[in-house]
Amino acid sequence: MKSYKYLFFDLDHTLWDWDANASETLIDLYERFDLGKYEVKDALAFRDIFFHENTKLWTDLDAGRIDKFFLRNNRFRIVLEAANANMNGIKDDMLKELNASFLNECSKKKKVIDGAFDVLNYCRDQFDLHIITNGFEEVQSIKMEYSGLDRYFDRIITSEKAGHKKPSPGIYKYALKHTGATLSDSLMIGDNLMTDIKGARDFGMDQVYFNPAKNNHTEQVTLEIRQLNELIDFLSIRP
Repeated sequence: MKSYKYLFFDLDHTLWDWDANASETLIDLYERFDLGKYEVKDALAFRDIFFHENTKLWTDLDAGRIDKFFLRNNRFRIVLEAANANMNGIKDDMLKELNASFLNECSKKKKVIDGAFDVLNYCRDQFDLHIITNGFEEVQSIKMEYSGLDRYFDRIITSEKAGHKKPSPGIYKYALKHTGATLSDSLMIGDNLMTDIKGARDFGMDQVYFNPAKNNHTEQVTLEIRQLNELIDFLSIRP
């Protein structure tokens, strides 16, 4: 059986619980900015619409159709329009403040995916651990610090630092160069079939698809798991 030395983890949705942390933040922002006054139905509707529109924006960002500045400058306008808010009373300054507050407060939330610390405690003395993320440079390190994930990882490799976004092979080349890893003994663990799994596979790196929602797909993967703890069994039988 194949042996691994270097483990590369995605961050959001794989280790750091983006959904839980963002949900808590958005509900707080709905109340603080009194969005009901602008005819946004309720906090849960606001959160759900944000999740839907933000996913589309990130898909466009990963595909290169928009840049991070467009996403940041337009995200809450798009969300509030989709929520049928009365935009007449909503100024650009408020939209900027909403986005800044979201980034600042959400990144300091501490929830991680179930089993994350179990896996990392098992792996920390046996493997070299690194992060590869398309998330924004200035907030990823904050997420890791406040959640306690930072103490497990040697390097946080962001797309901005590497100059390439997953699934580009450029970010994986950068990761190998700056960690001293070799392709044959490296493993990528992530939740996104396109950026994490196909990106790593096309580069020639083995992959673990974390698929807690049991999404149907036809991609070839080295291993598919529903819970992070399944990684322990997989890694423990490696020679």
